[in-house]
Amino acid sequence: MNKALPKTLLFQAEPEPLARQILTRMPELPLVTVDSHDAVPDALDAQKPEIVFAFKIGKSEPFPREAILCCDSVKWIQASGAGVDHWTPWDTNKVIITNASGIHAEVMAQYTLWAILNHGLGFPRMARNQSKSLWDKKLLVSAAGATLAVIGFGRIGAEVGRLAKAVGLKVIGVRTHPKPSEHADEVVGTDRLHDALGKADFVLNVLPLTEETRGLFNAEVIATMKPGACLINTGRGHIVEENALVAAIESGRLGGAVLDVFATEPLPPESPLWTLENVVITPHTAGDMVNWEDDVTDLFCNNLERWIKGETLANIVDPARGY
Repeated sequence: MNKALPKTLLFQAEPEPLARQILTRMPELPLVTVDSHDAVPDALDAQKPEIVFAFKIGKSEPFPREAILCCDSVKWIQASGAGVDHWTPWDTNKVIITNASGIHAEVMAQYTLWAILNHGLGFPRMARNQSKSLWDKKLLVSAAGATLAVIGFGRIGAEVGRLAKAVGLKVIGVRTHPKPSEHADEVVGTDRLHDALGKADFVLNVLPLTEETRGLFNAEVIATMKPGACLINTGRGHIVEENALVAAIESGRLGGAVLDVFATEPLPPESPLWTLENVVITPHTAGDMVNWEDDVTDLFCNNLERWIKGETLANIVDPARGY
């Protein structure tokens, strides 16, 4: 065992395959694994790792945020997803947190394109008719020429824009620090959010959850959306006020929604979102590509090599911004 290598704690529901992947890249790494949140505090106390590679494990056990952030030996945490709201706040003078931004871009962009085509071409209506053996032919509406506003135009948003433009949509990106992109017709600042919403036939929220974005899509903001628009949410559930969204759809103000994330997950059976005709519900799966854990582990290994060499890590998160 090379004592110069940093002791590392990996926790994941089935950590052995990922541990093998890491040790193939770095055979002498002192790697400790646990398969439950409950086991993390004891592992921290016994092993005193310098690095933590952290996955969320189910919903029943509380996430061990406090135990990890209070462990003096931990200097770097690699999160398994792009969102880090379950870590905030943290002291950047004590610990660095990196996320997996970009890992899920490919499948999340495909999900978004499916959501647009599924809604625009009327497949939910045809599925309902199929269940009734009902032949009810209607003309299809092409997505070409429609406008998509991507709220949170980062790596995922840019990949969404690339696919959307390929089928003829106009793309407006909205981000805190706007800059031109080949994958958008225009990229504007958050000060022009309402203007972008008013132009968009489809609105994708892919923002991280921060104090600034929590409840962003409230009744007032939803009212600025183009009448008949469809909202797609693959960001975080708490960004959209669900009661306001239900009211807007029931009134006909919005044309529908495709929702992958919710304030409470699983979505409670009593939620009216389940039964709204123009709403499609998916179970927080937009970023869950087959073998995505392998891709995140490759990202971790690349960062681990940087850490050992004393180089700047990729995907360092600013807790003030949430990404």
